[in-house]
Amino acid sequence: MSLRILLLVGVLAATGCSGADILMITMGGTKSHKIPFLELAKGLVPRGHNITFLNGFPADFTLHGLQEVTPSGLVEYIRNYTNWDLLGARMRGDMPLSVWDVFRFPWQVCDATLEDKETLDLLGRKFDLLILDGAFPECALGLVYRLGVPFMYINTVGFYTGMMALAGNPTPYSTTPIFYRPLTDDMSFLERLSNSFFTMFVDALYVPTMLCLQHMVRRHLGPDVPSIWSLGRNVSFILQNGQASVTYPRALLPNVAEIACIHCKPAVPLPKDLEDFIAGAGESGFIYVSMGSSVKAANMPDHLRKLLVQTFARLPYRVLWKYEASPALLTDLPANVKIGRWLPQQDILGHRKLRAFVTHGGLLSMFETVYHGVPVVTMPVFCDHDSNAAKAVTDGYALKLELETLTTEKLIRAIHKVIHDPKYRREAKRRQVLLKDQRSTPLETAIYWTEYVIRHNGAYHLQSPARNMNFLQYYCLDLVLFFLGVVYLIRSLTRLYLNPRIVQLGKEKLH
Repeated sequence: MSLRILLLVGVLAATGCSGADILMITMGGTKSHKIPFLELAKGLVPRGHNITFLNGFPADFTLHGLQEVTPSGLVEYIRNYTNWDLLGARMRGDMPLSVWDVFRFPWQVCDATLEDKETLDLLGRKFDLLILDGAFPECALGLVYRLGVPFMYINTVGFYTGMMALAGNPTPYSTTPIFYRPLTDDMSFLERLSNSFFTMFVDALYVPTMLCLQHMVRRHLGPDVPSIWSLGRNVSFILQNGQASVTYPRALLPNVAEIACIHCKPAVPLPKDLEDFIAGAGESGFIYVSMGSSVKAANMPDHLRKLLVQTFARLPYRVLWKYEASPALLTDLPANVKIGRWLPQQDILGHRKLRAFVTHGGLLSMFETVYHGVPVVTMPVFCDHDSNAAKAVTDGYALKLELETLTTEKLIRAIHKVIHDPKYRREAKRRQVLLKDQRSTPLETAIYWTEYVIRHNGAYHLQSPARNMNFLQYYCLDLVLFFLGVVYLIRSLTRLYLNPRIVQLGKEKLH
């Protein structure tokens, strides 16, 4: 025990960063938002740091040095808000979330969180650093102000760049696709027009949403809390859940570091029941089907469930299917299919007999796919699934199917194509090599910059003055308007004073 303590003291001394008290906060509506935070916490705790983690999903495990705070108001609100039929809405061609749902979530979840005693009790404690979710951080910025400490973001939704832009990072419409549309960074004129329209629409919706949220923050934390915009611009550092090989090459400021796949791990042997099931497939192998944590497969419309069951029955492979209902309820389940409420996804993706992955296209699932080098069939449902799928299709390791027009024949053809056409696995393996070829692991990068911000009590010297510029100033449109005004003024003065004089001179010459 004494040797372990000496080693820990030595490590902390070498880093120049003593143990800190860190508060992490995510108000994301799906459990996937927790994962990057938990991975960073698991890396920080052994280095002597104490982590308090506020989120809306009760803890699945205990770790000495990590305290999860799950306010009942936040848990209940997220549970009610996410009681949605995402698959049914997508198949009907409806918007999975209405504009009203998008508008109300930030300020309603803020109200539910700040009125809870567990949240307000945190204000009586001392922290050295806050780490917020880059998706929906605005409510937590009020806590940053009250606690008076530096803060960072983990931008969990890799294609969402709103908070990066607010911090001054370049996010031009021409090469930054909006996170919920099926666009890439290589857009035609019409696609750039569409991308600009949808980006400006989201920005326009953001303003009244933040005004409502500002009201909630001041109601709970005091009328002196500054504007959300001014607080958000003061972020010390951003850990971006992206990487050029799996998202897009971006121009990043010095206070941004990419940590895509921070949660990815080498596969370990599967539990015996799963291994026995896979072994029964022989060398033909198996496919894995999962719609992630945000899309409950058990809630899918019955006609989609029957379509999938019919598809699996016709495949010459065994199928592992993440399905949150009891097998007894599926009386038509084919013999080649095994379901589970929870399945060890990364260990499955890393299995040598896996032939393809059928997925909704969630960001973490797509990262894991590349990490383990597996070809994919995607069926996007909502949020960033379409943009994730568009990138994977462009990179050549995925096929995309639309749920609105899905048929058994289309799904069977897509599965066979990604399995039998070698280009899909080849491109998956190529991306795997690119993702893993980094100077340090994503976790090491995240730990370094977290401790860097703690050592320097913030990283304000890395901030760009662009964060304090508005749209017109940043793109020098105010200068363009100024020069146009000067030209117009000169032209007007010329017409008013010089033209009559020239005409008069001309008349005098004629006489």
